[in-house]
Amino acid sequence: MTATYLPPSAQRPSAATRLCITGLLLALFAAPSFAAGSQCWRELRFSASNGWLGASSTLRYEAPVPLEQAGLSAPAKGEALQPRGPQVGKIHATFEAMSNAGELDTWFDPQTLAVLQTRRLSQGKNSRLKTHRFLGNGVWRERLEPADGTRTRDTATWNTHAAALIPYPSHPDAGAPVLTPVMLVARAAELVRAGRKASDQLVFTDTQLYQVRLVAAPADGIDMSFRLVADGKERRVREMRPAQRVAVMPRLLGNAQEKEAFSLLELTGDLAIFIDTGSGLPLRIQGTWLRVGTVPADLTRAELLPGCAG
Repeated sequence: MTATYLPPSAQRPSAATRLCITGLLLALFAAPSFAAGSQCWRELRFSASNGWLGASSTLRYEAPVPLEQAGLSAPAKGEALQPRGPQVGKIHATFEAMSNAGELDTWFDPQTLAVLQTRRLSQGKNSRLKTHRFLGNGVWRERLEPADGTRTRDTATWNTHAAALIPYPSHPDAGAPVLTPVMLVARAAELVRAGRKASDQLVFTDTQLYQVRLVAAPADGIDMSFRLVADGKERRVREMRPAQRVAVMPRLLGNAQEKEAFSLLELTGDLAIFIDTGSGLPLRIQGTWLRVGTVPADLTRAELLPGCAG
């Protein structure tokens, strides 16, 4: 999927329309649910293109469900991490690039924000299903693949390719909640919303634990064009928006060599998340994609939670 391109000469909305859009975004900034520390969006769609290759990602934040309905698995080894309260939150992410597609489900504790489980399904040249069940001091990881010579999409018939208990390396932040890369999008928004300059997070990738520092830069303008859905009404936002660049700076913990580059929504390298200073919306996620250089994945559609627009 190729990103939507709007030439610089495209007409901007009328003054009245821009005023209405600004009102929606200001209302989002003041929304009680966002001020309480949780993101105010239900779904975010991003699109990236370098002119000849296109990719898209969608993040959907689902309403918390009771623990018994969450579908968390039991690890073969170790004691599974449990939520402090009775509910479990979930982020459903999808990725599409060329002939490859994938889905990533992330279950987390709404109280501590710690990740409880992830399940990633990749379909394409190398189909696989990875499940990470998080423990108190490590991760139980399983990888399933189709049987040799088959292309069935029924994961129930796939074979276990690898299963292992991965202990965390010793680090000074023992006991702090562990996140996954996709959860950094909301943490970056919270950093900007709180007016802070930096924060540190523990982040587990596929097999390794990182300390990730988020660092916010001064605000600058970004020319944006995306659809904003608020209280059932959809509008086009097409204007220059003030945004802070939040650098994502990972540092591998422990003494092991890095097995693969730290990535966020398939982007690696010099990672950054651009947050609208007025609304808290993530407007852009930027990094290196497929070694073709720096590629910005821009927001193309944002759906807000009910009541977030006043």
